[in-house]
Amino acid sequence: MSVPAGGPDETRVKHLELLQATIGRLGTNSFVVKGWAMTVSGGLIAAGMSGAGWTMAVIALITTLAFWLLDTYYLEQERLFRSLYERSAGPVPTQVPLFSMDVERYAQSVPWRRVALSRTMALFYGVSAALDVTVAAFLQLKA
Repeated sequence: MSVPAGGPDETRVKHLELLQATIGRLGTNSFVVKGWAMTVSGGLIAAGMSGAGWTMAVIALITTLAFWLLDTYYLEQERLFRSLYERSAGPVPTQVPLFSMDVERYAQSVPWRRVALSRTMALFYGVSAALDVTVAAFLQLKA
């Protein structure tokens, strides 16, 4: 690969900026998924409480779990790219080829189960899922 006119340091900085942009985009995606999870789950629970029945609460639970998995994917990817960034910014820049976006080598260090069951994910989606189950049980007993 040829080095641009700015030199190897400038090329390395561009690579790090590219990685930072990717990490930021993945973080934004995770935030948006959480917003959609709250909106959809809340809407389905409201529909269930207003007469649609306990099946709406069960659907809310299923969608909460689906959003949990999607959010886990984005956060796992973010952590993988953070690992790549740390390696690229390290003292030995030759460990990572310039403009490499290959994060597969870090997959072992970031297992998706650990991401899915992290404190923040378990708290956010666990509370939502527990609420969905509670409302479904309440509506089933009421029916």
